[in-house]
Amino acid sequence: MTDAILGPIEHLMTSWWVYAALFGLCAVDALVPVFPSEAPLILAGVYAASDPHGPNVVLVVLVSALGACLGDHLSYGLGHLLGTSWLEKKPKRRRTVERVRGVLHQRGSWALLVVRFIPGGRCVATLSLGATGYPLRSFTPYDLFATLVWAVHGTVIGYIGGHAFEDNPIAGIATGMGIAIVLAGLLEWRRHHAEKRSERSQDEKEPSSAGAWG
Repeated sequence: MTDAILGPIEHLMTSWWVYAALFGLCAVDALVPVFPSEAPLILAGVYAASDPHGPNVVLVVLVSALGACLGDHLSYGLGHLLGTSWLEKKPKRRRTVERVRGVLHQRGSWALLVVRFIPGGRCVATLSLGATGYPLRSFTPYDLFATLVWAVHGTVIGYIGGHAFEDNPIAGIATGMGIAIVLAGLLEWRRHHAEKRSERSQDEKEPSSAGAWG
């Protein structure tokens, strides 16, 4: 799937149409995550660094962030229209909603930045936020910030890879994807261990609370 997307995009790298393509792909991926939209961002970053006729790196960041933000808001709106009933029909969906609420309770609106780097997680989170009535006035500014950070992250990784392998764009893309995968893995590892620590802390508090009331 990713190769089928990147092939046509690569042919647009010296055309202004690349910006429209990036905007559309990032919007669609935020709503229906069928491919990693970081890949086109990294590809654009590589060509911005290695090809004098390649895209402008600032415009790549801006159109990608705006496209992702639009997709997030469409997902939020869809969740708002559907409500929580569709989420509660299946235990897995119910657990997802509870988990999103828990993350929001712990981290507030900054959770939008965390879930943006979790493939598939951002779609579930934005749907759940809309369904549970999370305020749009809080959602929009934090989502704009989250999508901008995400776009800078993907584009800069590609740009670094493009500078390192100016004569070999494929190697630059592979390097950029590798760095992105490693960073995503580290973020997920940190999140997982933070949740484990929180659970252990909660378990330790419960016996002492029970003893106090006994």
